[in-house]
Amino acid sequence: MLPYSHHSRLKSTCRSWCIFLSSETLISLRRHLRKLSNLLCIFPQDPSISSPYLFDPRTLAWRPLPPMPCNPYVYGLCNFTSVSLGPHLYVLGGSLFDTRSFPIDRPSPSSATFRFNLVTSTWDQLSPMLSPRGSFACAADPGSGQIIVAGGGSRHAIFGAAGSRMSSAEVYDVVRDEWVPMDGLPRYRAGCVGFLGGGDDGEQKKFWVMGGYGESRTISGVFPVDEYYKDAVVMDVNSYGTGKWKEVGDMWQEGERARLGKVVTVEDDGNGCPAVFMLDENDIFR
Repeated sequence: MLPYSHHSRLKSTCRSWCIFLSSETLISLRRHLRKLSNLLCIFPQDPSISSPYLFDPRTLAWRPLPPMPCNPYVYGLCNFTSVSLGPHLYVLGGSLFDTRSFPIDRPSPSSATFRFNLVTSTWDQLSPMLSPRGSFACAADPGSGQIIVAGGGSRHAIFGAAGSRMSSAEVYDVVRDEWVPMDGLPRYRAGCVGFLGGGDDGEQKKFWVMGGYGESRTISGVFPVDEYYKDAVVMDVNSYGTGKWKEVGDMWQEGERARLGKVVTVEDDGNGCPAVFMLDENDIFR
Protein backbone atom coordinates (compact mmCIF):
# COMPACT_ATOMS: atom_id res chain seq x y z
CA MET A 1 0.00 0.00 0.00
CA LEU A 2 1.13 3.52 -0.80
CA PRO A 3 2.15 5.38 2.40
CA TYR A 4 -0.01 8.36 3.29
CA SER A 5 3.06 10.61 3.31
CA HIS A 6 3.35 10.21 -0.50
CA HIS A 7 -0.29 10.99 -1.36
CA SER A 8 0.24 14.73 -1.81
CA ARG A 9 3.04 14.12 -4.32
CA LEU A 10 0.93 11.83 -6.47
CA LYS A 11 -2.09 14.13 -6.41
CA SER A 12 -0.14 16.70 -8.39
CA THR A 13 0.91 14.28 -11.15
CA CYS A 14 -2.46 13.87 -12.87
CA ARG A 15 -6.18 14.49 -12.46
CA SER A 16 -7.04 10.78 -12.04
CA TRP A 17 -4.64 10.32 -9.11
CA CYS A 18 -5.91 13.52 -7.50
CA ILE A 19 -9.55 12.39 -7.70
CA PHE A 20 -8.81 8.88 -6.43
CA LEU A 21 -6.58 9.94 -3.52
CA SER A 22 -9.03 12.71 -2.53
CA SER A 23 -12.05 10.40 -2.28
CA GLU A 24 -13.33 8.10 0.45
CA THR A 25 -12.78 5.12 -1.88
CA LEU A 26 -9.19 4.57 -0.79
CA ILE A 27 -10.06 4.62 2.92
CA SER A 28 -12.93 2.17 2.34
CA LEU A 29 -10.66 -0.13 0.33
CA ARG A 30 -7.93 -0.13 2.97
CA ARG A 31 -10.50 -0.84 5.67
CA HIS A 32 -11.94 -3.73 3.64
CA LEU A 33 -8.45 -5.20 3.11
CA ARG A 34 -7.52 -4.51 6.76
CA LYS A 35 -4.58 -2.42 5.58
CA LEU A 36 -5.20 0.58 7.81
CA SER A 37 -2.05 1.93 9.42
CA ASN A 38 -1.45 4.02 12.53
CA LEU A 39 -0.18 7.58 12.14
CA LEU A 40 1.32 9.80 14.82
CA CYS A 41 0.48 13.52 14.75
CA ILE A 42 2.87 15.97 16.42
CA PHE A 43 2.13 19.64 17.13
CA PRO A 44 5.46 21.48 17.63
CA GLN A 45 3.74 24.80 18.44
CA ASP A 46 0.48 26.66 17.92
CA PRO A 47 -1.01 24.72 14.95
CA SER A 48 -2.48 27.91 13.46
CA ILE A 49 1.01 29.31 12.81
CA SER A 50 3.21 26.19 12.75
CA SER A 51 2.45 23.12 10.64
CA PRO A 52 1.61 19.90 12.49
CA TYR A 53 3.44 16.78 11.30
CA LEU A 54 2.24 13.26 10.60
CA PHE A 55 4.63 10.36 11.14
CA ASP A 56 4.13 6.90 9.66
CA PRO A 57 6.00 4.46 11.97
CA ARG A 58 5.80 1.68 9.42
CA THR A 59 7.58 3.56 6.63
CA LEU A 60 9.45 6.04 8.91
CA ALA A 61 8.09 8.86 6.75
CA TRP A 62 7.06 12.37 7.80
CA ARG A 63 4.51 14.66 6.20
CA PRO A 64 3.72 18.27 7.16
CA LEU A 65 0.06 19.25 7.36
CA PRO A 66 -1.31 22.67 6.42
CA PRO A 67 -1.66 25.02 9.40
CA MET A 68 -5.01 25.29 11.13
CA PRO A 69 -7.24 28.28 10.19
CA CYS A 70 -5.85 31.40 11.83
CA ASN A 71 -7.69 33.97 13.94
CA PRO A 72 -5.80 37.30 13.76
CA TYR A 73 -6.90 38.27 17.27
CA VAL A 74 -5.54 35.27 19.18
CA TYR A 75 -2.10 33.69 19.53
CA GLY A 76 -0.08 31.23 21.59
CA LEU A 77 -2.54 28.31 21.52
CA CYS A 78 -1.44 25.46 23.80
CA ASN A 79 -2.91 22.80 26.10
CA PHE A 80 -5.42 21.82 23.41
CA THR A 81 -6.40 18.20 22.82
CA SER A 82 -6.35 16.24 19.58
CA VAL A 83 -8.18 12.98 18.86
CA SER A 84 -8.73 10.93 15.71
CA LEU A 85 -12.05 9.53 14.55
CA GLY A 86 -12.29 7.82 11.18
CA PRO A 87 -10.33 9.71 8.49
CA HIS A 88 -10.46 12.90 10.57
CA LEU A 89 -8.25 14.58 13.15
CA TYR A 90 -10.01 16.85 15.66
CA VAL A 91 -8.32 19.70 17.55
CA LEU A 92 -10.33 20.91 20.53
CA GLY A 93 -10.09 23.85 22.91
CA GLY A 94 -6.85 24.97 24.50
CA SER A 95 -5.49 28.05 26.20
CA LEU A 96 -4.48 31.21 24.31
CA PHE A 97 -4.01 34.95 24.47
CA ASP A 98 -6.66 37.23 22.99
CA THR A 99 -5.71 40.77 21.99
CA ARG A 100 -9.34 41.85 22.53
CA SER A 101 -9.34 40.86 26.22
CA PHE A 102 -8.06 42.73 29.27
CA PRO A 103 -5.55 42.36 30.75
CA ILE A 104 -3.89 41.31 27.51
CA ASP A 105 -1.29 39.09 29.24
CA ARG A 106 -3.91 36.87 30.91
CA PRO A 107 -4.63 33.62 29.02
CA SER A 108 -8.16 32.60 28.13
CA PRO A 109 -9.62 29.14 27.46
CA SER A 110 -10.82 28.36 23.94
CA SER A 111 -14.01 26.61 22.86
CA ALA A 112 -12.97 26.21 19.22
CA THR A 113 -13.36 22.87 17.43
CA PHE A 114 -11.41 22.14 14.24
CA ARG A 115 -11.39 19.05 12.05
CA PHE A 116 -8.71 18.00 9.56
CA ASN A 117 -9.76 15.67 6.75
CA LEU A 118 -6.90 13.27 6.02
CA VAL A 119 -8.38 12.46 2.59
CA THR A 120 -8.79 15.99 1.22
CA SER A 121 -6.07 17.62 3.40
CA THR A 122 -8.41 20.43 4.42
CA TRP A 123 -9.45 22.02 7.73
CA ASP A 124 -13.02 22.79 8.80
CA GLN A 125 -14.16 24.84 11.78
CA LEU A 126 -17.04 23.12 13.57
CA SER A 127 -19.50 24.07 16.30
CA PRO A 128 -17.63 25.32 19.40
CA MET A 129 -17.77 23.55 22.73
CA LEU A 130 -20.41 24.75 25.17
CA SER A 131 -17.71 25.66 27.70
CA PRO A 132 -14.23 26.90 26.70
CA ARG A 133 -11.48 24.73 28.21
CA GLY A 134 -7.87 23.65 27.96
CA SER A 135 -5.87 20.89 29.72
CA PHE A 136 -8.91 18.59 29.80
CA ALA A 137 -9.75 14.90 29.52
CA CYS A 138 -10.94 13.74 26.11
CA ALA A 139 -11.72 10.49 24.29
CA ALA A 140 -13.31 9.51 20.98
CA ASP A 141 -15.75 6.61 20.59
CA PRO A 142 -15.63 5.23 17.01
CA GLY A 143 -18.65 3.02 17.67
CA SER A 144 -21.03 5.91 18.39
CA GLY A 145 -19.23 8.64 16.47
CA GLN A 146 -18.92 10.79 19.58
CA ILE A 147 -16.20 12.74 21.38
CA ILE A 148 -16.38 13.20 25.15
CA VAL A 149 -14.61 16.00 27.05
CA ALA A 150 -14.49 16.67 30.79
CA GLY A 151 -12.82 19.08 33.18
CA GLY A 152 -10.09 21.50 32.18
CA GLY A 153 -9.28 25.14 32.79
CA SER A 154 -7.47 28.17 31.41
CA ARG A 155 -3.83 27.58 32.41
CA HIS A 156 -1.26 28.44 29.76
CA ALA A 157 2.00 26.55 29.21
CA ILE A 158 4.15 29.58 30.07
CA PHE A 159 2.70 29.70 33.60
CA GLY A 160 3.58 27.00 36.13
CA ALA A 161 0.49 27.60 38.24
CA ALA A 162 -2.70 29.68 38.47
CA GLY A 163 -5.49 29.53 35.91
CA SER A 164 -9.10 28.43 36.34
CA ARG A 165 -10.46 24.90 36.92
CA MET A 166 -13.80 23.45 35.91
CA SER A 167 -15.88 20.30 36.36
CA SER A 168 -18.29 20.47 33.40
CA ALA A 169 -18.45 17.73 30.76
CA GLU A 170 -20.02 17.48 27.31
CA VAL A 171 -20.25 15.15 24.34
CA TYR A 172 -19.95 15.95 20.63
CA ASP A 173 -21.90 14.19 17.87
CA VAL A 174 -19.74 14.25 14.74
CA VAL A 175 -22.70 13.62 12.41
CA ARG A 176 -24.93 16.37 13.81
CA ASP A 177 -22.05 18.74 14.59
CA GLU A 178 -23.63 19.29 18.00
CA TRP A 179 -22.35 19.53 21.58
CA VAL A 180 -24.61 18.26 24.39
CA PRO A 181 -23.95 18.79 28.13
CA MET A 182 -23.30 15.82 30.44
CA ASP A 183 -23.22 15.43 34.20
CA GLY A 184 -20.18 17.29 35.50
CA LEU A 185 -17.25 15.73 37.33
CA PRO A 186 -17.61 15.31 41.10
CA ARG A 187 -14.88 17.94 41.63
CA TYR A 188 -12.99 20.60 39.71
CA ARG A 189 -10.26 18.84 37.73
CA ALA A 190 -7.78 20.23 35.19
CA GLY A 191 -4.60 18.82 33.69
CA CYS A 192 -6.23 15.38 33.53
CA VAL A 193 -6.19 12.63 30.90
CA GLY A 194 -9.18 10.73 29.51
CA PHE A 195 -9.62 7.43 27.69
CA LEU A 196 -12.25 4.81 26.86
CA GLY A 197 -11.98 1.24 28.11
CA GLY A 198 -14.07 -1.90 27.87
CA GLY A 199 -16.69 -2.63 25.25
CA ASP A 200 -15.61 -6.23 24.56
CA ASP A 201 -17.78 -9.31 25.06
CA GLY A 202 -20.84 -7.28 26.00
CA GLU A 203 -18.93 -5.27 28.59
CA GLN A 204 -20.06 -1.67 28.85
CA LYS A 205 -17.64 1.02 27.70
CA LYS A 206 -16.29 3.31 30.38
CA PHE A 207 -14.88 6.82 30.10
CA TRP A 208 -12.00 7.29 32.52
CA VAL A 209 -10.72 10.63 33.80
CA MET A 210 -7.42 10.24 35.63
CA GLY A 211 -5.08 12.52 37.55
CA GLY A 212 -4.96 16.27 37.20
CA TYR A 213 -5.19 19.00 39.81
CA GLY A 214 -8.04 20.75 41.57
CA GLU A 215 -7.83 23.32 44.32
CA SER A 216 -4.61 25.20 44.98
CA ARG A 217 -2.88 26.55 48.04
CA THR A 218 -0.14 29.12 48.56
CA ILE A 219 3.26 28.82 50.19
CA SER A 220 4.02 31.74 52.52
CA GLY A 221 0.82 33.28 51.23
CA VAL A 222 2.50 34.15 47.93
CA PHE A 223 3.46 31.19 45.72
CA PRO A 224 0.54 29.14 44.32
CA VAL A 225 0.87 25.35 44.48
CA ASP A 226 -1.52 22.86 42.92
CA GLU A 227 -3.24 20.11 44.87
CA TYR A 228 -2.80 17.06 42.63
CA TYR A 229 -5.28 14.20 42.59
CA LYS A 230 -4.18 10.61 43.13
CA ASP A 231 -7.50 9.10 42.10
CA ALA A 232 -9.67 8.70 39.00
CA VAL A 233 -13.36 8.89 38.12
CA VAL A 234 -15.21 6.73 35.61
CA MET A 235 -18.52 6.93 33.74
CA ASP A 236 -20.44 4.24 31.83
CA VAL A 237 -20.94 5.02 28.13
CA ASN A 238 -23.45 3.33 25.81
CA SER A 239 -25.43 4.02 22.64
CA TYR A 240 -28.20 5.67 24.66
CA GLY A 241 -25.97 8.18 26.39
CA THR A 242 -23.87 8.27 29.53
CA GLY A 243 -24.36 7.27 33.14
CA LYS A 244 -23.24 8.69 36.46
CA TRP A 245 -19.68 9.33 37.60
CA LYS A 246 -18.12 6.84 39.99
CA GLU A 247 -15.03 7.63 42.02
CA VAL A 248 -12.11 5.19 41.98
CA GLY A 249 -9.72 5.00 44.92
CA ASP A 250 -6.22 6.41 45.05
CA MET A 251 -3.70 4.91 42.65
CA TRP A 252 -1.01 4.80 45.34
CA GLN A 253 -0.75 5.09 49.08
CA GLU A 254 -0.28 8.27 51.07
CA GLY A 255 3.32 9.44 50.97
CA GLU A 256 4.31 7.44 47.90
CA ARG A 257 3.95 10.33 45.47
CA ALA A 258 3.03 13.99 45.76
CA ARG A 259 1.71 14.29 42.21
CA LEU A 260 1.18 12.50 38.92
CA GLY A 261 3.67 12.61 36.12
CA LYS A 262 2.47 12.98 32.55
CA VAL A 263 -0.17 10.30 31.89
CA VAL A 264 -0.54 8.92 28.35
CA THR A 265 -2.64 6.14 26.85
CA VAL A 266 -1.90 3.83 23.92
CA GLU A 267 -4.97 2.43 22.18
CA ASP A 268 -5.22 -1.31 21.59
CA ASP A 269 -5.65 -2.25 17.92
CA GLY A 270 -7.86 -5.11 19.06
CA ASN A 271 -10.34 -2.62 20.56
CA GLY A 272 -9.51 -3.83 24.04
CA CYS A 273 -8.54 -1.77 27.07
CA PRO A 274 -5.83 0.80 26.26
CA ALA A 275 -2.48 0.68 28.02
CA VAL A 276 -1.97 3.51 30.52
CA PHE A 277 1.51 4.86 31.22
CA MET A 278 2.88 7.57 33.48
CA LEU A 279 6.05 9.40 32.45
CA ASP A 280 8.14 10.82 35.28
CA GLU A 281 11.38 12.30 33.95
CA ASN A 282 13.35 9.21 32.82
CA ASP A 283 11.03 6.67 34.45
CA ILE A 284 8.00 5.03 32.83
CA PHE A 285 5.28 3.46 34.99
CA ARG A 286 2.48 1.24 33.69
